Amino acid sequence: MSSSTYYRFPATVILEYSWGAAMASIQIKQAFTMPYDELKEGLDQLAGKLGRQYQLDCNWDSEDCLCFKRSGADGQINIGDQEFELTVKLGMLMSAFKGTIEQEIQGFIDEYIY
Repeated sequence: MSSSTYYRFPATVILEYSWGAAMASIQIKQAFTMPYDELKEGLDQLAGKLGRQYQLDCNWDSEDCLCFKRSGADGQINIGDQEFELTVKLGMLMSAFKGTIEQEIQGFIDEYIY
């Protein structure tokens, strides 16, 4: 299967759909100064909140990597020495909620992570 599919309509209108183009992503890098255990607890709370709201399955894959997944969305939070990085990939339907999801995540981080 090629990465693009072309559809031809009357009057030679050609539409292109690229299979990967419908995905949106959210990427947030945030420095932190709080103790590691408190950060991990705060990120657990964020994962729980988003998990309940968006039906995400969340688990720690390692000591410093929290992964989450559902149909149409997946991502992870990787904790470094002085910053963490949150990455979310949204499928076509969940892409409509990108702004809302990003605001909720950033609001939580601003309030609870330091």
